[in-house]
Amino acid sequence: MHESPSSEDGRDLIFVRSLNLKATTGVDGWQRPKPQPILLSLWLKTSVALAGSTDHLPYSIHYGIVCKTVSQLVENGQFNSLEHLAEAVCRHALGPELGGEWVKVAIEKPRALLRADAAGISIVRRKDAAGAVVAGPEDDRVTVKDLRLVTIIGVNPWEREERQNVVISLTLHKPRPHVLRDREFDPAYNFRAVVRAVTEHVENSDYKTVEAFVTAVAREVCVGCGIPKVTVRAEKPSALTFAASAGVEITREKSFFEAEETKTAGDGTHDAFLALGSNLGDRHATLTAALAELGRRGIAVRRTSCLYQSAPMYVTDQPAFLNGVVQVRTTLSPEDLLTEVKAVEAALGRVASFRNGPRALDIDILLYDALVMNTPDLTIPHASMLEREFVLAPLCDLAPERAHPLTSTAYRHHLAALPPPPADAAPLQTFTPLTPALTLSPSSPTRGTHIMAILNLTPDSFSDGGTHTAASLPATAHALVEAGATILDLGGCSTRPGAPQVSEDEETARVVPAVAALRAAGVTAVISVDTYRASVARAAVEAGADVVNDVSAGTLDPAMLATVAELGVPVVLMHTRGTPETMGSLTQYSDIVTDVARELAERVSAAEAAGVRRWNILLDPGLGFAKTHAQSLELLRRLGELRAAQGLQGLPWVVGPSRKGFVGRLTGVETPKERGWGTAGAVAASVAGGADVVRVHDVGEMRGVVEVAVGVWRG
Repeated sequence: MHESPSSEDGRDLIFVRSLNLKATTGVDGWQRPKPQPILLSLWLKTSVALAGSTDHLPYSIHYGIVCKTVSQLVENGQFNSLEHLAEAVCRHALGPELGGEWVKVAIEKPRALLRADAAGISIVRRKDAAGAVVAGPEDDRVTVKDLRLVTIIGVNPWEREERQNVVISLTLHKPRPHVLRDREFDPAYNFRAVVRAVTEHVENSDYKTVEAFVTAVAREVCVGCGIPKVTVRAEKPSALTFAASAGVEITREKSFFEAEETKTAGDGTHDAFLALGSNLGDRHATLTAALAELGRRGIAVRRTSCLYQSAPMYVTDQPAFLNGVVQVRTTLSPEDLLTEVKAVEAALGRVASFRNGPRALDIDILLYDALVMNTPDLTIPHASMLEREFVLAPLCDLAPERAHPLTSTAYRHHLAALPPPPADAAPLQTFTPLTPALTLSPSSPTRGTHIMAILNLTPDSFSDGGTHTAASLPATAHALVEAGATILDLGGCSTRPGAPQVSEDEETARVVPAVAALRAAGVTAVISVDTYRASVARAAVEAGADVVNDVSAGTLDPAMLATVAELGVPVVLMHTRGTPETMGSLTQYSDIVTDVARELAERVSAAEAAGVRRWNILLDPGLGFAKTHAQSLELLRRLGELRAAQGLQGLPWVVGPSRKGFVGRLTGVETPKERGWGTAGAVAASVAGGADVVRVHDVGEMRGVVEVAVGVWRG
């Protein structure tokens, strides 16, 4: 089940396929530490353009040398597992002798199992910007090929008279955070233990359909063996007279089965998902009020999706809808929950109209535990949910792997299976309102990028400390808005690496009067307060600020996330580690994008757990914060990959490259204020990578950069 890489990404491949070697990689099928045959395949990404145009082999990687040196490494070495061997081959391929930059290694062990053709592993490794060997973008995979078992399976009477052969292939996906190094062996991926569990289950099973059979095998691997993700392929060689076999292949994650087993909590509460929509009046305010009203009625809102703007689906001559899905906990029965939901609709202005017509508020019960019910008044699961992109997309923000109670299929698969919308229909787009006057649309391919102007109220900021005074601030703010800023970011405590921290009172005294002064001077732009302290955030919002920009994502003040949730304002969660004093020593990453994505996803989850609405969350990769210069560049280079990471999709991104140290390192400009040209390049890269907001000092100059970059990459 090893897939060969492709050169379609523009990078050429040198490969050696199915090299027969003898290696000691642990024990054989009889548990003896003996040398065994292996089949090794290796792909190196490189460029053969120069060798192709000159017909001169030294300009490429010689596959004969690859074969020779890899053979020597394998047959002269001692390895305690396939993981150990695969890592060693990758490090050799990326080492100075072969000089590779990217490699995939796939190893099969034909005699590893008595009843299977082979067991194996495939991994991808590459060099990062610093030259270190790191995991590639895809999971490591442990495989079992063609495991032959016998069981009762089939719907026809003659198929159930005696056991028949089934051929099973397994791929155990190893998420990159679980990748172990060098000689370490991960016992969770012991293919022999997995095969024993699958064999025992299959040979005692009795299924009518192959679909149910492969689902049960996947459940045994994920739940019984603790594997986070598995691909199962099952074939029936005797199913069709004139075909070699017929079968089914599925990929499931452990969370799929955990959600499938959802039951009523021991405290008598129930887990339900509600879909909310509005297309009249202030739609965002109505949805926000609906959540508050649900809470007042004892229906606890646990998590919310992003907001999505959608074209009307059934009756098209009406305004666009704003939609979302919320997960709630309730002690109410389904019927009583419906009664309360209808009361909330009425309280917020819904009036009787024609079916699927305009409405101030619409709330549907999508799911209630794993219940299936159908009465004249209520159908659960909601009868139309699987045909509605504006329901499935937000539901997948919350429970992409949860199985539909009737189809046993994850909602992300239902979403992917929807037909494309009509060509003349407006596409579904995420919707992040900062204020009623300023909304971000991070999923729109033609969106603009907003400019957040930096207004430091500190005497010690790294590039503009002491520049702005209370007297000059209103005029400065008006000038920045005139120059193109739509957001003003006020900070009263420097968080540059190594900066000493001022007291909470001092920070409050700097920030709050400044916010009040700007509002008193008629500044209507969005005001963001750059602070990691909950008390400062609260005071600033009460004085007129709209957004909280927390460089610690809630890690430096335990009260911050709950405070933001209570205030109901958007929050920027920036990635960092440690404190301003310690962050410079915390730059160790296995892969900068993978690790930043995982750590930001954890902060998003923490914010949601504290009550922050997902539609109020913005993210910042934290360039220069607990990052080396090379790591900041790598994040900019792979910003698109970061935006698409699991758990972060659909959220808007704020990127702050202005005058940063990596800009100075690249350009050789030591004075931060003189790094404008270098900052322009970094701002253009931010837009190209998908930034929704860029945080800058030089607003007028960067406005032009942003406009051109948007025109090039999104026009």
